[in-house]
Amino acid sequence: MSDPHYLKKEYIERLINNPLNEEELLICQRNHLLTNAREHVYSGTPEPGSPYFKTQEGKVILDCTSQAWTLNLGHNNPDISYALSLQSQQATHTWSYFLTPVRVRLANKIAEILPGQLKGGKVSFNNSGGSWALECAIRLAMINNKKGDKFVVFRRGYHGSSLAMMGASQRLPMRFSGFGTDHWLKTIYPYCYRCPWNYKGGLGGERDKSCNLECLEMVRETIELYPIGTPIGCIIEPMQGPGGQIPAPVEFLEGLKKICKDNKINLIYDEAQTGFGRTGKMFATEWFESTYGKDVSPDIMTLTKGAGAGVPMGITVAKPKLRSLTEFEEHSTFSSPSLAMAACLVNLEILEKHKIPENAAKQGEKITKFIKDLSEEISEIGDVRGPGLFIGVEFVKDPETREPYNKLLEKLIHVAWDNNIFFGESMQIMSTSGYFIQNILKIKPPLIINDEDTEKICELFEKSLRETLNSL
Repeated sequence: MSDPHYLKKEYIERLINNPLNEEELLICQRNHLLTNAREHVYSGTPEPGSPYFKTQEGKVILDCTSQAWTLNLGHNNPDISYALSLQSQQATHTWSYFLTPVRVRLANKIAEILPGQLKGGKVSFNNSGGSWALECAIRLAMINNKKGDKFVVFRRGYHGSSLAMMGASQRLPMRFSGFGTDHWLKTIYPYCYRCPWNYKGGLGGERDKSCNLECLEMVRETIELYPIGTPIGCIIEPMQGPGGQIPAPVEFLEGLKKICKDNKINLIYDEAQTGFGRTGKMFATEWFESTYGKDVSPDIMTLTKGAGAGVPMGITVAKPKLRSLTEFEEHSTFSSPSLAMAACLVNLEILEKHKIPENAAKQGEKITKFIKDLSEEISEIGDVRGPGLFIGVEFVKDPETREPYNKLLEKLIHVAWDNNIFFGESMQIMSTSGYFIQNILKIKPPLIINDEDTEKICELFEKSLRETLNSL
């Protein structure tokens, strides 16, 4: 056999590690990127497993986005890097027809820790992320109920960037957001802070403190009064992420599960952003049960984001009684992603053995309490939502009218960056009350932050907010 080393190590190191020069950066930005990127150049982390990252300009940034909510164990976690190194020496890729040690162990592990009626269930992997995981869930629902092809989805929801999942999501109008919309029946998501039924005389009127779950009744009507058969599935984020960090009330999820069961509909949870410890429990489904004593577990669940600790991965899980997909119904070139499965397996071991979700609960409670206390003084803080490190801060111009303060958020993101902290923001959306909304700040740092990091987040949040308000 000939020598498989085609390039010298020094040359490979230069390709991967050398800083960008101004010319190649400008050429790429102006001419060659199909999607836009921000002007900052990511340049690693000052310490492996840290919640901080560096830019090529020399800034050290406290990351409250976990790089699109994926790096639950911090930037460049050394255990994940070691797992990737070991797996790459054994196999970087295998056809999905073959079983591998990491595939078997990971499937067994996930099935073991799944909540409620999913426990002991079936698992499918991909290296494409949440869109493919949800399309797998949809195929699974369709082969287990052959009476239709319609699915209930929710306003403000976001389920990925494939054409089908864009149709299932709610984003600003664009050329392809309506693709396949004949398969999606959209209904209202329970957004208690902006509940359209919770005001007398319209938005800004007297608040009605009672809740009769009118939003749940709308879901029931969407399902039971649909004129052409019954939908076969219902897809929901139990805690909406891109739509604004909005946890559904447990009573809503409990009622939704019953409606789906009564109508023989598969309930599908999209836990892209809440899975793998972010809420303070391994899954949001588990958080609802531990907090309220209610089993709201679905028939099918999808996971991504924090699953691979930064390595692209999507997971679809189903309760044991559902019929499995055949290789032709689910086969994909990369549906046995060796590197991602190795990362996920080690990730799970760390999360469990070192009680990382418990740390997320502890640090998240400190941050939300700090901001709620601050809201007593700063009226522009309209609402603060958790749980865990799944934090959203909603800004308003007036606490009574709750008019969204979009400009504050837009300015705050940039001021915070100048103060060396990176926050996320909710997606742009039109509310049921008629407001254009992009006013929700996301605070979702790696789950391994310590007390000192938490204090820094609180300090820089307040500093940046006050500077922003003074400049408006």
